[in-house]
Amino acid sequence: MSPVRAFVPDDIPQAADLNWNVLRRGKGPAPAALRSYFERLYFHNPWVDESLPSLVFEDATQKIVGFLGVIPRPMSVRGEPLRAAFGSNLVVHPDSRSTLAGLHLVKTYLAGKQDISLSDSANELTAKVQKGLGAVTLLLDSIHWSRPLRPSLYALDAICRLSKNKLTAALKSLAKPFGMLADNVVTKISSSPFHQDVPRLKGENLRVDTLLKCYSDFSSRYALRPEYDLGSLKWLLDFMDQMKAYGEVQRTLLRNDRNEIVGWYIYYLKRGGVGEVVQIGGAKPFTADILRHLFFDAWKQGAIGLHGRLEARWVEELSSTGCFFYRRGGWMQAHSRRPELLRLIQDGDAFLTRLDGEWCLTSN
Repeated sequence: MSPVRAFVPDDIPQAADLNWNVLRRGKGPAPAALRSYFERLYFHNPWVDESLPSLVFEDATQKIVGFLGVIPRPMSVRGEPLRAAFGSNLVVHPDSRSTLAGLHLVKTYLAGKQDISLSDSANELTAKVQKGLGAVTLLLDSIHWSRPLRPSLYALDAICRLSKNKLTAALKSLAKPFGMLADNVVTKISSSPFHQDVPRLKGENLRVDTLLKCYSDFSSRYALRPEYDLGSLKWLLDFMDQMKAYGEVQRTLLRNDRNEIVGWYIYYLKRGGVGEVVQIGGAKPFTADILRHLFFDAWKQGAIGLHGRLEARWVEELSSTGCFFYRRGGWMQAHSRRPELLRLIQDGDAFLTRLDGEWCLTSN
């Protein structure tokens, strides 16, 4: 009998404890909130499919020592329905790594009934195992971009993230007032790259039904794209609002001076910190204006910078609006028995953002 089997509701306490103790480095049993998160995410999402389950690995005593979360996501390729599955970060109990639990879990997952397997935040262990089993690492999609909005405070924050100790934190507290003063000066100089001009586009709250229409209008030119209905998109956005994994979710629709919809963006706002961009979309002629509106909005609400995952269609505009690029966090990987699907992603003919994968389903 295989030690790998489908994840069922009765497994939630053990799987949550494993996640809490190993990935999150917590002590004791997982908090009730984490167990509730597991139940809602894996058993009550709108895409639940019994033929594409999350997976657990049991040892000889039937104790769960490995877990791999799987989230089905409906997609289409040139109008043909497609079943995609996103794998969450693999977790194996340290005492059970000699059992090759990780290898067995990933192998079972990749052999599933989905048309394509995707990971948008694979940790080093998951990425190594998946690559060994034939997954392709999407290097461009694993690059991130960053846009400092308050450069002095952004630099202080970066130093503290790189060197987490009491001395660094104390120095940050001492230097913060001077950083704020410097940023107030540099952002007011019209020739400064950190000066924020009032945007040309008009912003308004992005409703769920409008976002659904934007998907239809602006992503249809891509061969591979996600598929939503009103219910699934509302569930997703509500889930993000409630989890607040990276801050407060901001959703903005953009119109030009003729009141036409030309774009939108969704991001996590972190006042006094660095926000995370979830999705940017819109008409090609307005890409720079869409980005400027995003940067202005985050700056006005107190963010010191923005981070996002690189998408090929935005490289030129991101570069020309003061962003820099680097590698951080998890890897984007794909696996499919249909090579043409992998080529579409590698060639940039896929509309895949952070909203359409597993990254945005993280809990705080």
